Amino acid sequence: MKIKREHLILAGIFLAGLAVRIILFRNEVFIGNNPAFFARLGKNLVENGRYAFGENFNMGIFFPPGYPLFVGIMNLFINDLFLSGKLVSLIASLITIFLFYLIGREIYNEEAGLFAAFAFAALPLALKMSVIGQTDALFYCFAFSAIYLFIISARKDNILLYIPAGLLTGMAYLTRPEGILLLLLPFLYSNGLNPFRNKKQIMKILIVFSLFILVISPYMLFLKKSTGRFSLSGKSSVATFIAEMKKSYHDLMNSEGNPDYDRPVYSLNKEKNQVRFFDENNRASFAGFVVKHPGFFLKKYGKNIIEEIKILFKLLVPIMLPLFFAFFYKDLFRDRSRLIFILFPLMFFLVNPVILIMERHTLLTVLFLVFFSSIGFANSRPALSALFDFYGFGRDRLASFTVKNIKYIIIAVFILSTLPYLMFSNAVKTPYPIEEINAGYFLKNNISPEYEKLNVMSRQPWVSFYSGARFTWLPYADIADLVHFAKLYRVDYIVIDERLLGRWEFYDRLKQMDKYSDDVTLAYEDRSGKLIKLFKVKYNPG
Repeated sequence: MKIKREHLILAGIFLAGLAVRIILFRNEVFIGNNPAFFARLGKNLVENGRYAFGENFNMGIFFPPGYPLFVGIMNLFINDLFLSGKLVSLIASLITIFLFYLIGREIYNEEAGLFAAFAFAALPLALKMSVIGQTDALFYCFAFSAIYLFIISARKDNILLYIPAGLLTGMAYLTRPEGILLLLLPFLYSNGLNPFRNKKQIMKILIVFSLFILVISPYMLFLKKSTGRFSLSGKSSVATFIAEMKKSYHDLMNSEGNPDYDRPVYSLNKEKNQVRFFDENNRASFAGFVVKHPGFFLKKYGKNIIEEIKILFKLLVPIMLPLFFAFFYKDLFRDRSRLIFILFPLMFFLVNPVILIMERHTLLTVLFLVFFSSIGFANSRPALSALFDFYGFGRDRLASFTVKNIKYIIIAVFILSTLPYLMFSNAVKTPYPIEEINAGYFLKNNISPEYEKLNVMSRQPWVSFYSGARFTWLPYADIADLVHFAKLYRVDYIVIDERLLGRWEFYDRLKQMDKYSDDVTLAYEDRSGKLIKLFKVKYNPG
């Protein structure tokens, strides 16, 4: 059997993408905060049947279970939560390389598919997301799998393909809430403006919606039980808190231990029995906030749009040239399938700034535009030739050389333009708190063989994760209230670290907590990175 040239190129793209990912995979040595939550939620869900992690607040309310579920399953085989999270992302990313090839081929031709696969395999931020314990890579896999099935089912008019498409749409939502927008896909393939005139189209829409609801219903019931209300996401209070901040998200979050963020969010409530952020009496509504403060919301939305444009420009640089050539193709929008790849990036572009702007969220917009750039790549020679002819350079020797080699030039520009990204991207700069890791291993190796019974209170879950202990959020409070809160939740160890608390106004007292309180003793101190101390909480006998 003769192997097609295109398949050899695809294999080369896949192997090159795998090689780069393995290098990055080996270099990624720190769990991070959200990945730590995902990992422990997944472990508890798969091994104990409880989607819970956090003693004073269950982080499962904030994070949907799609990605944690797969981390928990992977951990059954390799018994390493950090490695499990990275492997889930890596495998999902490798599958998505093939998905980009298949989608590009379907919306235009084989060459477009190859460029789409290459772009996903080599885009720097996509590479970063493919080796860390975040939801992004798995979400891309589910979302673009669903999109591919919708395209194929429309091509073949096969209603049965809507069954896996509906299931994948549900899984995309359970991985990241914006997956709910994929429910628009069956409407894009309806005949005419009213899809409900066609019985077969009605059946397709019902199949997708029914399976979507079936997949997400356990999580919806979990949110109802946990919060007392039906909601598509448990993050409404998060959105409101962020919206109320007068500074940008990056100003607040990119600096560890920023009191401007920690003070309003992690202060204690009036009863001093819960962190304000997680108080069950907090019924903050983002929609209500917008109605009450429309001027402030619009001003912040405008600033976020500007920030998003800046990030988009940076992320689009590698595909800017073929994206430009795409619009020289006169039949670009004739195929209804291609509307997906202009409608969805437009929606994400408008929705993302409502709350916050992050590079990794903006990447999704770029990935949809990759497919337009793949069409531009396939048509780059006739497009550039027509452009030169228009300006009278058609017979110029340099122009002829450029037209002949434009595809190689596009690839070269793509590769070269990705290199500076690592220097300027905030998304690829991860702090490495060695002192937190050492403290975690100290607890794991020296305190008790039943370390999962320990309860560690800290600002971030790193000591808890590396020790295997339970986790309680540390409130923004001085010593007396902090110790009272620790005892309320039966905390065993309090983590006071310079990296995360050094800018708090009472940090100097907290790091000497044992001198001001008889209820704690110093159990551990480390200065390998920034100063960190573990204080053991003393309880009265009985």
